[in-house]
Amino acid sequence: MTISLVKQAHNAISSCLLAGDIAVDATMGNGFDTCFLAKLVGEKGVVYSFDLQQPALEATRQRLHDNGLLQRVRLIQDNHSQISSYLAANHIGLIRCAMFNLGYLPGSDKTIQTEPTSTLEALNTLLSLLASPGMISLIAYTGHQGGQHEADKVKEWAQQLSKKEYRVSIEIPQAVKQSPPELILIESIK
Repeated sequence: MTISLVKQAHNAISSCLLAGDIAVDATMGNGFDTCFLAKLVGEKGVVYSFDLQQPALEATRQRLHDNGLLQRVRLIQDNHSQISSYLAANHIGLIRCAMFNLGYLPGSDKTIQTEPTSTLEALNTLLSLLASPGMISLIAYTGHQGGQHEADKVKEWAQQLSKKEYRVSIEIPQAVKQSPPELILIESIK
């Protein structure tokens, strides 16, 4: 039985993220990963969750409220490239995990989507703030215009990371459909 990429990403993050940790959902979307992270960090942890679109914040806020997790999350309406602008001073260098879902907000305007430039900027910032051990997961949805290009840019960037400091794994499922999503995991091993 094949495990979905989302489940694989969640399993990887679960092995790294503990109660009391700091995490980032760089692309909150409808809030599923934000909720997942908020459960893992517990009452003493913090999740910073980013999205450009107001509907994403509203859906995520409601999901967190319904699950009693709102107080653990800082919802931020801004580009994920601005992560460092929003971190509390005592959280810098302590981010244990970050999650990305690259593409567009399901059910919304498909012309508003993540872009390679801002995604790579966010990734570079997160690497400089990532605790060790730490992990970044990215699921790149490639079936829309620009999706494969962004996935390729992220994979190219990830493959250039120091093998002494980071372990990179890329999972591209043998799918029956064209343009399957791709999972990129980056683990800090400094």
